Amino acid sequence: MNPRGRLVQSQRTLLRQEENSAVNDHPYKVAVDDTESSPGIPERGWLDMDVRWLVTKDRVGSVKSVFGVTYFPPGSRHELHRHPNAEEVEYVISGSGIAYVGDDAVDLGSGEAVFVPQNAYHGFENNSDTEVVMAWYYAGAASLEEAGFVTRSEDEQAAG
Repeated sequence: MNPRGRLVQSQRTLLRQEENSAVNDHPYKVAVDDTESSPGIPERGWLDMDVRWLVTKDRVGSVKSVFGVTYFPPGSRHELHRHPNAEEVEYVISGSGIAYVGDDAVDLGSGEAVFVPQNAYHGFENNSDTEVVMAWYYAGAASLEEAGFVTRSEDEQAAG
């Protein structure tokens, strides 16, 4: 109760009372099936991947987040790269493969996630006979351009 003796209801309570108030269409709601399939950047190590960029600055107006889903058919891979301006989390929805973080190879299966620190080299390889579906999230950037994308081979070439 507030000081005048009236009960104050929270927004959550009001929403429960108005069950029919939920909307299906919303500018912040996205669906993977409604998202354009992208091969990523094959010439920079995105090999046979189907990338879906669900939450980005351009798509929903995010400021410090990117969220997406990638489909990795058997044999596909994302070669070693780093994001100078973002951390990343990779979560396997189904299937299994090898996540590379720094110098480590990490078995990653359904229901498991791996954290990638900002600027750490990382990649993924589907070494199985089934498709891998992975959800991923960048923190600290709202697009790939803001996160930065540098391959290990690009760094090695620049170093001479």
